Amino acid sequence: MNKLVEIAKAWIIAADPSPEEEKKALSRSKICDDCPEKKHNDHLKFFYCDECGCPLSKKIYSPINSCPLKKWKI
Repeated sequence: MNKLVEIAKAWIIAADPSPEEEKKALSRSKICDDCPEKKHNDHLKFFYCDECGCPLSKKIYSPINSCPLKKWKI
């Protein structure tokens, strides 16, 4: 999947996720919580993946398993 398409789809899903998408995002979020690559941008006040630079609040809604460290099983 093209990266721009993936990013756009993740943002669209995050705006109105289905119950299944919400469950998947919650599972991914818990995995990211324990990851040393989870960083916080104090200036803009959001968490992001230091491996790829994506904001985690949207990345967890990606329609594909896009964890750069392959930690997501869903």
